[in-house]
Amino acid sequence: MNFQYGAALLLLATCPSPAQEAKEDTQPIDEIVVAGHSVTTNAVKIAVDQQMLVDTAMTLKNLPGADVNKNGIITGIAQYRGMYGDRVAVTIDNHAVISGGPNAMDAPLSYVSPMITESIIIERGIASISSAPESIGGHLAATLARGQFGGEEFGLSGFLGSRFSTNGNLNTSAGRVTLSDNSHRFSLLTEIDDGDYISTPTGVIRPSAVNRKRYDASYAYTNGESHIVLFAGQLDTEDSGTAALPMDINYIDTNLAGSHFLYALSPNLTIDGRVALNDIEHVMDNFSLRSAPPPTMQRVNYALGKGYSFALAGTMDFDSSSLRIGVDGIKADHDSTITNPNNAMFQIANFSDVRRDLLSAFAEWSIHFDASELELGISAKRVDTSAGAVSMSGIMGTAPALLQDAFNAADKNLNFADIDVVAKYLYRRNDYLEWRFEAASKSRAPSYQELYLWLPMQSTGGLADGRTYIGDLGLQAEKSNELNIGVVLMSDSFSISPQVFYKQVDGYIQGVTSTNSAANMVAMMMNGKPALQFSNADAEIWGVDVAWDYRLSERITVDGVATYARGKRTDVSDNLYRLAPPNGSVGLTYKSESWSLGARLVAYAKQDELSAINEEQATPAYELVNMDFVWSPTEAIRLEARVDNLLDTYYQDHLTGINRARQTDIPAGTRLPGPERSLGVGIIFSF
Repeated sequence: MNFQYGAALLLLATCPSPAQEAKEDTQPIDEIVVAGHSVTTNAVKIAVDQQMLVDTAMTLKNLPGADVNKNGIITGIAQYRGMYGDRVAVTIDNHAVISGGPNAMDAPLSYVSPMITESIIIERGIASISSAPESIGGHLAATLARGQFGGEEFGLSGFLGSRFSTNGNLNTSAGRVTLSDNSHRFSLLTEIDDGDYISTPTGVIRPSAVNRKRYDASYAYTNGESHIVLFAGQLDTEDSGTAALPMDINYIDTNLAGSHFLYALSPNLTIDGRVALNDIEHVMDNFSLRSAPPPTMQRVNYALGKGYSFALAGTMDFDSSSLRIGVDGIKADHDSTITNPNNAMFQIANFSDVRRDLLSAFAEWSIHFDASELELGISAKRVDTSAGAVSMSGIMGTAPALLQDAFNAADKNLNFADIDVVAKYLYRRNDYLEWRFEAASKSRAPSYQELYLWLPMQSTGGLADGRTYIGDLGLQAEKSNELNIGVVLMSDSFSISPQVFYKQVDGYIQGVTSTNSAANMVAMMMNGKPALQFSNADAEIWGVDVAWDYRLSERITVDGVATYARGKRTDVSDNLYRLAPPNGSVGLTYKSESWSLGARLVAYAKQDELSAINEEQATPAYELVNMDFVWSPTEAIRLEARVDNLLDTYYQDHLTGINRARQTDIPAGTRLPGPERSLGVGIIFSF
């Protein structure tokens, strides 16, 4: 099957027939159910614990507008409508996540192992002001599956489960035990992921092993109107491959703790707050899991990250509106030191005493009319950053010393102040037609890597383009002015929810060829190419995404999603780097009372709209067929089976990085191919 045929099938499938026209007795618009997830004009939700995978970020491929930049088996970086990395706000149980590694090996979604994650929700279109203090690229919220409150008497509930994939002998085991009544809930969660190298139709990806353990303990109290949750957890990742990056994970040890609450002061006034702490110790190297370079080129990067996020807000309900006012912020510290295990004299302070503090004050007014809703939000925020003096030893040449001295002499105490505004209007024409119009102006201050990377390195937050970068202390904040229009059409048997969007981004931070002769001299010695320097450019991003479903009968459903996003620089003739090509999927599901069987065609177009400055490689179109089977012989037992890439197709996902490991089946410098045909089975026992 070629892509033109697959694309035509997707297009035809999204066109309703006359039989699908709305009827007068239809129910009010609620949601579209697509492949185990629901879609409305304002949100899309997926039940992660029902997905047979090891990287929670991969669920994003099932959602309209979303995708994942894949740098390793558990190193997936969220992409939404052409933006990714720090531009997309990711929260876990409403708490921001502070990553420890300068290359995003511990990307936020790596902290939510799939079998113990209840759901992921993406705000379709423009994220509300109150969702996150920096959300220029959207907002994604993950929720751990800590269980429910019970009845009047205490009772036990939970699950035990295990999944196995033949590709890489990947095993995932998880469990939850919850002791609860109608006021108190104690819950323990754990998941262990372990696997070997992943096979593709052309060979084995080395390194691609995974070893991750995730633990969580929590207590919650509610009296029906108010509640509080306390939690503590740990992430322990060891010996996990990231073939698209210059190093692999030796270990990541993260301690997490936090609390959130809601208190009803009166029937019309509530206050809510949250605080969470992260403490990360992260070691990576370029020789333990992959073919080791010569002793003089072996490197170990010891990185530390710590900080906390917080929020406090009050909500006042009026007769037909509500007003929410609050403050939120994120405070983070980072350090990174590179050494050579064979040379005690070699040491580079990659990042030294880096601090990034974000504080925001916001107000959000929601007004409800008979057939419409209006949301207006505004926030004033300030980001303060600083860095300590850097140093190095065991490095010859004057160029590195010039860069070190210039950085240490510069003013590294920086601040960025901006105002974000959001306006959303929802209009319900009737029970089967809904329109949404949104506009916003949002900003993002530079990341610490974009500011303080003083020596040409690849510590870029996971860009994975193989180029070395330096930061720029003169960077300005990105500013995005955006529009979004969405509609929902629904009848008894058919639902469709398309959205179109446009973003004009002033000051878009992008690597450009450095004019710093010392930096270029170092970069040329490292990889034969001049350094790229993070700089402000101008860009625009536009596109359309859609989700739909058609119920052929009570048991048979056809559904699908489709996404198109296009990004270009407007100051020069070039494309934005690492955007997903046009893609879509169509699924057919049969569901009885105790079992279901599904098949899905996934199609990606070629990507030849490439970033010249990043020397981005084109990827051809491809189609995949996946199948899954679920049987619940009793209410307590769930049996699963899944086949991915049924036809054993060779393909290259454009968002998968370039192979950086040498002397493997996959040539270094080429894009990593997708996994070969993989069979997975699972069993989950609930009580």
